[in-house]
Amino acid sequence: MSQYSKEEIDRGIKKIYDTVLNTKNITSRYIVILALASLWLDAYDFASMTFGTASLKNTFPSVPSVLISLAIGAVQLGAIIGAVVGGWLNDRIGRRNMFILNMILFTGMAILGGLSTNITELSIFRGLLGFALGADTATGFAYIFEYLEKKQRLFWSNLWQIQWYIMYEVTIALIVVPFFFAVHSLTSPLLWRIIMIVGGVLALVILLLRGRIPESVLWLAYQGKLATAKKILKQTYGIDLPDVPDVDLQLRAPARGVRSAFSIFRASKWRELVYSFNGNFEQGFIFYTFGFYVPYILLALKLAGPLASIVASAFLYAGGVIGGYLTAWLTPKIGTKSQYVIGAIGEGISVGLIALTYIYRLPLIYFVVFSFLFYFFHVIGPASQGMTSINAFFGAKERGTAAGWGYFWVKLAAFIGLLIGIVGITYNPVDLTLGLAVYGILTGIVGLIIGYDTRTYKVADVEELEEKQLNKHNTKRFLKNCIIFFLSL
Repeated sequence: MSQYSKEEIDRGIKKIYDTVLNTKNITSRYIVILALASLWLDAYDFASMTFGTASLKNTFPSVPSVLISLAIGAVQLGAIIGAVVGGWLNDRIGRRNMFILNMILFTGMAILGGLSTNITELSIFRGLLGFALGADTATGFAYIFEYLEKKQRLFWSNLWQIQWYIMYEVTIALIVVPFFFAVHSLTSPLLWRIIMIVGGVLALVILLLRGRIPESVLWLAYQGKLATAKKILKQTYGIDLPDVPDVDLQLRAPARGVRSAFSIFRASKWRELVYSFNGNFEQGFIFYTFGFYVPYILLALKLAGPLASIVASAFLYAGGVIGGYLTAWLTPKIGTKSQYVIGAIGEGISVGLIALTYIYRLPLIYFVVFSFLFYFFHVIGPASQGMTSINAFFGAKERGTAAGWGYFWVKLAAFIGLLIGIVGITYNPVDLTLGLAVYGILTGIVGLIIGYDTRTYKVADVEELEEKQLNKHNTKRFLKNCIIFFLSL
């Protein structure tokens, strides 16, 4: 194998793990922004296309509304596939390679989407763009969990929702408002094309910045590539590990075979999977059934005019910004499970109160305040905790795959929610919001019963390293017991 013994190699791998998991990383903010950049793009697409829906409809007036919704929702459909496939691939070929490939695909598809001549072309390009988003988000979460110290990664991964809402505000301020004052309309056919092309330009900038991002140290070390892992540690942490063997080996091959894409589905992890996946599905469904359509609701139900809708949306999105910061601040104090439960029940109650605004035809201010509370509790709850938890429950061997499946449920719910939401808002908004209220509260109850606080959950990375040795020990003990049994006959 090499001039080093198996024991020396194993000690070296554990030393690298201990160094990463117990050393505060001073470049955390920069790395998190780059690693989770796909969320900025996803948020940008969400916020801008919320206002661009009428523009798209005006461009293709003869196209049925369901096909317009499908073209917008194609991003979610592509992300469903991209999350699973991309999550598995980033375990197989590496986090850094996927970061680069994803942004190349997004850049090309966004620009081509902006130049589409019909709804079919747009749907295809947005579907491929969504594939890149799903794959990149899974890669990003896996990466920050393997780049940051144990407490840092819980803080920063739990802060991811604030990126969405900051991007909403930025999009409104820099895209929607200037466009409205320039053309005095949100239905101009130019709006959605500008939205798509600007997204491609943003992705290109991210691609260029990611050129210097290093590979995941834990992913390399898990395989036995100690020399490369040491080099990255020296460059990024300023730490030299002279006692770690200076050798690159292929001891383990993560994501080996298509079956490994389903390796996380095992009986020993059922509680972790149900807890995380249900939270992810709930947050995606309730958000895209209601939250996505808030600007549309304001206009379609004639609660406000175009300018008032923009102002109201900017105000209520601030609830997400506040909640996004607060959830990370609360993590070391009350943990992730408590926030999961409080947030899910809080958003359920908020949506229930919105139903009352429909029933009693309350003034606009009630709708805006209750929506503000919805975004606030939504961010604190499963929207943040689901993805943070699924990444804490698995190690470097299959974290990318786990993150992919986690985001799969978010985007599956988003796609279904987009289709159901427009129908519910049009024909029965009261029953829609009451149903969402019940679902949110039930999710909180389920989380209370089976959930985990990731602060106290055993570090999966360390457990994963010990797994092979433990299996070897158990096998020896089993054989020894068999020999003793037969000798005693």
